[in-house]
Amino acid sequence: MEDANLTREIGRVNQHTRSMISEYVAWGGKIRNGEVHYALYDEMLEFVNLRTETADSCLTLIENRKIADSLGLSRSLLEHYLLFMLMCRGRKYFRLQDLSNLTKGQFNVRLRKEQEDLEAKRAAGTSQRIAVRKYPRAPARHLMHIFEGLKDKEDPDFVIPIHYFQFQQFRPEVMRLNDEDYFQYYQRPEETKKALEEHQRGATFNYRHYLAYDALLQSLELNDLVDSAAIARIEAHYTFLGKFLHPTHGAARELHERSNIHYGGTGVGIGQDYSQLSVLLASLYVCYSLAGLFGEAVALLEGAPSKYVADAGTSDLRALMDGVPRSFPYFWFLFNDPPLFDCFNYCVHHASEQNLAEWGHYSNVPKERVPFDQNIYTHLERSLGACSNSRWGMYYSPIG
Repeated sequence: MEDANLTREIGRVNQHTRSMISEYVAWGGKIRNGEVHYALYDEMLEFVNLRTETADSCLTLIENRKIADSLGLSRSLLEHYLLFMLMCRGRKYFRLQDLSNLTKGQFNVRLRKEQEDLEAKRAAGTSQRIAVRKYPRAPARHLMHIFEGLKDKEDPDFVIPIHYFQFQQFRPEVMRLNDEDYFQYYQRPEETKKALEEHQRGATFNYRHYLAYDALLQSLELNDLVDSAAIARIEAHYTFLGKFLHPTHGAARELHERSNIHYGGTGVGIGQDYSQLSVLLASLYVCYSLAGLFGEAVALLEGAPSKYVADAGTSDLRALMDGVPRSFPYFWFLFNDPPLFDCFNYCVHHASEQNLAEWGHYSNVPKERVPFDQNIYTHLERSLGACSNSRWGMYYSPIG
């Protein structure tokens, strides 16, 4: 039997997403261009248009109760959102230098020397780099040379992020496929083969530095767009959604009612229905991811020089996307505050009597103290119920 509160909440979330999509479509007619047409903004909005199509496909899957497929597609939506943040705001980028042939001690000496040389060159105004650091992720003993994005010659303060160009230029078939393994109309000369091999190495290099998942996280952190806590949340959501994109035993089954019952036989999916909780979760992912994408697009046009965008016309769309964390605060995505349940749960298990005297109520716990719960599905279930504690009082369900 369906839960009326969950049914109502699913409808509320999806209606909000539909309203955002409708307003995004209408937004195009509210933008007043400046005296100079800049194709970059058209291309950026086309990126969002295609992701809006992805979100719309997710909603269709949800309506048809294909929940695992919607969650798998939401992984793509999340990854595009991370990339789009960098395409809009990633002023810095990095290149790696492989020094893995050195010992740890030799590497540290080399790092200090590179940093000293850079400091001297920057003082003399002869370096394009802005910093040299140790690369904090695998592989070990790599230098990270940091640069700033490309600047407009007429407006030096206007920086075009390198990820904008890398996304445009990347072709996965160039990186992964060797021409010699496939049909060719004619035998290529050796010089052409060498050029293609070099092009393939370049594509692999660019993917590794700019578009691979680890590179996206490193670039987001480098540009101060995320902190370590946000990285942890991204990793948890990315991993959870990845279970429905890549082969993962039991992932889809666990989203169903009576998931421990096996009927056998053939069919489309399994015999049980998806749980209402899984429907709500899939709906929340679409809503939050789309609000994030729209937020980047809105901020991009709001911050555009007036010669390119005279009036961004964003007020109606901004009101809807800003309303997502206020309307659905119980879902902890990437950048919204810890939900009340997480504050309550932290206080019950970790806060002291002194904390109780200082804070008075679990809602007053300092946000930075509250850790993220990596168990996405079960955490949502617990956060929608009510519970009480003798010290911290009552937590009420956010959906009634």
